[in-house]
Amino acid sequence: MSTIPPKPDIYSGWFEPESAANTETQPSYRYNHTIETPRGHLFEMDDTPGRERIRFTHRANTFIELHPNGDGTFKIFGDGYHIVMGDYNVGIGVDDGKNAHKMNITVYGDVNMHVTGDKVETIDGNYEQHVKGHYKQLVEKTSTIQSQGDMIIGGGYSQAGSVTIQTGDTLIVDASLSVAGEITAQKITSRTRVDAVLGMSAGVDGFVTEFGGVAAGLPAASPLQVTAATNMIAGASVNAGVAVNSPQGNFGTMQAVLMTDSINTAIYNSHIHQSPKGPTSPPAPGPMV
Repeated sequence: MSTIPPKPDIYSGWFEPESAANTETQPSYRYNHTIETPRGHLFEMDDTPGRERIRFTHRANTFIELHPNGDGTFKIFGDGYHIVMGDYNVGIGVDDGKNAHKMNITVYGDVNMHVTGDKVETIDGNYEQHVKGHYKQLVEKTSTIQSQGDMIIGGGYSQAGSVTIQTGDTLIVDASLSVAGEITAQKITSRTRVDAVLGMSAGVDGFVTEFGGVAAGLPAASPLQVTAATNMIAGASVNAGVAVNSPQGNFGTMQAVLMTDSINTAIYNSHIHQSPKGPTSPPAPGPMV
């Protein structure tokens, strides 16, 4: 009796078991009890020692076979339909921690699944997906991804590839944001402060120009200028290549230590204070610094 040879699966490692009744091991005479209909249907109950089996075979080759070790094969040469009007329960292995087994499913084509209710999956181990093509997910309502440990999202390999996040309104990061590269934006607003270790630079229309201008409290900055709407306080020193301009005073190119520059020394040497005994005279001229 010949059978169609098993077809191995190179991905999951499972294959269709071969029948105990094949071209090399035929049933022994008087042990195989068969019933065959005129149209070719066959029912076999084989009691051959060591190769006991039961097989129902349709004339179109669809069959059910129970193997000597208790394994079972149900093979349909055509379309298959399994309709259950009540609950459907499938158990694989025994839940005793010792007899854990696995399920292998191979589809040489497409898979379409329609669930009209909810779908819940509980996985005690790891969960992996390997998609060799494109991956797309559409959620019509709220989508939540929560990890109780670390979460890694990567795009591409090494230096190639990118990650794009699109939102119709606002992207909220409810934690500190650390960026190893650059941040490019139309506008950056800080509710507290902006700290720069090596400096800040931006476009011509930004609050810091690419030519060195800085505007504090103003919508735009001028190249090569530091412009403040109110006061500018320096804890140490202010260095300017040309001038520091203020409505209260103009200071030319200088290097000042405690304001002992030439302009302020001249102001100091010419000032007069009022006192109970009358106005004071200017102090004696000191050396110019």
